[in-house]
Amino acid sequence: MPDTRYPQFCALARAAEFVGERWTLLIVRELLLGPKRFSDLRDRLAGIGPSVLTERLTRAEERGLVRRAALPPPAASTVYELTEDGRALKPAILELIRWGERYLFPPRKGDRFEPEWARLALAAYARRGPSPRRSIQMRIREGSKEATVHVAGGPSGTVVSDALAPSEATLVTSTRTLMGLISGALRVKAALAAKQVAVSGEPTALADLPRLFEKIGPRHDESASGARGSRRTTV
Repeated sequence: MPDTRYPQFCALARAAEFVGERWTLLIVRELLLGPKRFSDLRDRLAGIGPSVLTERLTRAEERGLVRRAALPPPAASTVYELTEDGRALKPAILELIRWGERYLFPPRKGDRFEPEWARLALAAYARRGPSPRRSIQMRIREGSKEATVHVAGGPSGTVVSDALAPSEATLVTSTRTLMGLISGALRVKAALAAKQVAVSGEPTALADLPRLFEKIGPRHDESASGARGSRRTTV
């Protein structure tokens, strides 16, 4: 497949040459969450063929965004990881997540979701200014899969990581319920009463969840457009 080139002296055009092809940004998303084997990427990128994935990874290696690394025994397998230039895409990825959220709902039939993706979504909406001094461990479950995310607020803003760290409370829930909680569309008491969440530790810490994140939205007014259906995050 030939390179896509734009005859324009423009930084955006150059960026589009690197990451504008189908699947490339989603490969970057996966590798921002950690190194992965070819089989891991193929499993998580449902719909991509092995030849297309090979071509995209080869192109990303040639462009200096991705490199291969060997895991030590007992794994002893080859993984793909981002280079420094590849990791530098993270701010742009987070901004695209913020922008794309307005088109996220309602979910489409057949959509799949990996709990680990929630870590990037939470990082995208983490409050950048002072936030409540709260420390919450989250266990996000989708079916048999689970991801652990730690959220901590403070004077410098909210920090989201995959660390297991001391926390005031531990929250176990689904992604959609979590988004309802941080947006304020769903109250903690209501989620507890409906058994949509399980909490250990200090449950009052969860009342500050919305203040740990920037406001989610705005979304298009579907009553005005009448074209796309409801996008509300009400859970």
